Amino acid sequence: MKQEKIGFSPEKEEVFLRRLPGDVRRVNLDQEIKTQLAEDFGMVQFTLKYKFNNNGKIVDLLSGLEVVELTSRGGVEEETNSIKKIEEGLKKYPEKTFIHFSPKNKTEKFDYPENCVDFWRVVDNKIVWNRMVIKNDFNEMNEIRSLLIGEEKVKDEMEILKSPIGIKMKLVDIFDLFRLKEVINQVDFKQIEEVVSDYLNKFETEFGSGLTNNSELIFRLYSACFKALKISKSKGIVDFRSIDLDKYMHGIMIGSKNEQSFGCSVTTTIGEFGEKVGYYISSDGQVHYGEIPKDFKECKKCGCWYTGEKCPFC
Repeated sequence: MKQEKIGFSPEKEEVFLRRLPGDVRRVNLDQEIKTQLAEDFGMVQFTLKYKFNNNGKIVDLLSGLEVVELTSRGGVEEETNSIKKIEEGLKKYPEKTFIHFSPKNKTEKFDYPENCVDFWRVVDNKIVWNRMVIKNDFNEMNEIRSLLIGEEKVKDEMEILKSPIGIKMKLVDIFDLFRLKEVINQVDFKQIEEVVSDYLNKFETEFGSGLTNNSELIFRLYSACFKALKISKSKGIVDFRSIDLDKYMHGIMIGSKNEQSFGCSVTTTIGEFGEKVGYYISSDGQVHYGEIPKDFKECKKCGCWYTGEKCPFC
């Protein structure tokens, strides 16, 4: 039986973030969420920027994390080898555009549902990564690759995945060789950035630095971002009031659903959250358990909910 691959894993993200210095945990969480959402919503194209560090490694602009290491977390050796070759190629030939081929591959090991090509370039001393989802299948990719570098075709999808090429051509001229896939939905990267930035700030205000150390909170944050973007997809605009963010922060989970990513061979679990339930202190000082009344605040010391200026218990 084919094992289902997980896209965004809050548990793995927490473990990874705990290894990082405190000042880069937030920026890495921000980048991870945005990148996975872009794949979940089947964006046909997006752009990310990186740089070379002092050791000649391609790293994230904000967190300084190495792209090769981040790629290796996906567990696909061929992809990691491709990024290593691209990294070395860009250092030696910064004037070239390097192309990574990722054809649709419905096998037990890969199960990639889309045909993708990635373009890596040095632009104004930055490393620019452009991704496109295309109509061209493996055979067409193989022919294009062979034509561009004058070499024999590779034997299969696994070999082309680990065999990037570097060429001296303008990006627009390379685009002419491929057929861009139609837009799957109306979500764009700007909307993803708006939603993630807004919700991340609000979660951080509510939970502080503990956010990056808590897989449950990370799960709630990702679920909130996904839900808001799914509603935005149908409306065509980002509406931050489309979901009750307070429920995603404090509400009890009432269900979950595995969402298939359009951009890669993974599923991501998204939670649904209902009303806030817990212990709260009424105006007469009595403790109750149940749905938290409106305008009650959570005491950071004892965890009870209260109204007024100060928690009666603390």
